[in-house]
Amino acid sequence: MYCRPVIILDGEHFNVSRCAGCERIGLHYRNLLVGFDPEQFEAFSDSFCKIDFKASAVKFPNGLEHIIVNTCHQDIQFSFTEVEFEEFRDMLQQALIILDARQIVKAK
Repeated sequence: MYCRPVIILDGEHFNVSRCAGCERIGLHYRNLLVGFDPEQFEAFSDSFCKIDFKASAVKFPNGLEHIIVNTCHQDIQFSFTEVEFEEFRDMLQQALIILDARQIVKAK
């Protein structure tokens, strides 16, 4: 079975989609694509949004501060500058709100 992605949120460097069939969530950010089941996506998003960039950042060889964020996939980590971190966090928060709203409408 092939997934039939429906765009939930779309931006300049990202999009979030959900399969109309299996309901897996696809997260595309810049050059990365990661799939989550709905529970994993919610847990990852909630965890990510609690991160304090300043407390977790380290200076990289390029002179910029970055944070490394683990995902639910053991071999996949994200590296974010502060600007990227804020953009990604905003995207996750918006996607969660949209998904919650769609769930409420679907339940009625």
